[in-house]
Amino acid sequence: MGTTFVTIDQSSGFWMQDSVLELWLRLLALNVEESPDDESIGRRIRDQWLLASKGFFGGHVPHGLESFASTEDGRWVIRVAIESLMSRLRDAPRELNGPTLDLLGVDGASFVDPIETRRLVEVGNAFLQLMDGKITSDASSTEFMPGSSRHEA
Repeated sequence: MGTTFVTIDQSSGFWMQDSVLELWLRLLALNVEESPDDESIGRRIRDQWLLASKGFFGGHVPHGLESFASTEDGRWVIRVAIESLMSRLRDAPRELNGPTLDLLGVDGASFVDPIETRRLVEVGNAFLQLMDGKITSDASSTEFMPGSSRHEA
């Protein structure tokens, strides 16, 4: 199982299991505001996240945050998508079962075990903290890996 360092400035961030990051990006892409403009930042972000979540990139999921979060418009699109998904997760069941998650079309993935919704909420909170500059760990630290714990928070 691979891991990817999630960062917006190439210095501070956190490591994530690729499978959790891919699921998060797939769900997040589905919460990016629609635009009829093929060149809109939202369309570019959604397309990148859909590609990144396909399961092709073991060990380096190309989330594109470094590029997308470098502009005010990009940061706004990302934040709105996270807030939209987090709102939906608050109303979601405690666990999302594997067969339902398989409907998301992540290539090469078969979700056998359910995923606890709280794990995805943990990822969302970590993304927001990263965007707010509250995460200062670098790539040498593996102490905090959002969404990877299986214990009750």
